[in-house]
Amino acid sequence: MIRPILTEKSLRLMEEGQYTFDLNREWTKPQIKFFVEDLFNVNVSSIRTYRLPRQLKTQKRAIIQLQGNQTLDYTFAESE
Repeated sequence: MIRPILTEKSLRLMEEGQYTFDLNREWTKPQIKFFVEDLFNVNVSSIRTYRLPRQLKTQKRAIIQLQGNQTLDYTFAESE
């Protein structure tokens, strides 16, 4: 499970090339890096993770920094 987060803070971070996702708590940083690089075809330079206080048992949040001027496009077009 990976889900992008769109809040005021995450939108500000996007301008700096940092993207926020909710993830399974069991995923490690190398697993997150592999998954994001494979799914979005980008290069990840760093990952910061933390657990959400209200959902300690199920989720954690990751802030992913991309290398250079790369961007993520996680908007999915509707199929016709």
